[in-house]
Amino acid sequence: MEKKISRKSVFQTAEGISWRDIKGELIVLQLASGEYFSFNEIGRLAWLALAEQKSIEQVIEAVVAEYDVSLAQAETDVVDFVQGLLSNKLLIQHPGQEDLP
Repeated sequence: MEKKISRKSVFQTAEGISWRDIKGELIVLQLASGEYFSFNEIGRLAWLALAEQKSIEQVIEAVVAEYDVSLAQAETDVVDFVQGLLSNKLLIQHPGQEDLP
């Protein structure tokens, strides 16, 4: 089941995740499974903001400020990206955020 993500939602990296940003390339390793993920420039920007526990709204604003994309498209892309991170167990809901609408 997909988690409802609001613009106020805040996430954090899950336990058992290691990541490095090396010369603009972001690599995320899920230690338990040995799976690794790499992200494009927009994914990198979103991951770095999420790792700083910025809200979804702040991540969307960062994407719009950095790239030539509409607010609606940025919101769709960020929410889809976060859903993927959640389904791959790379992110978890920030404690205290579980009951937000």
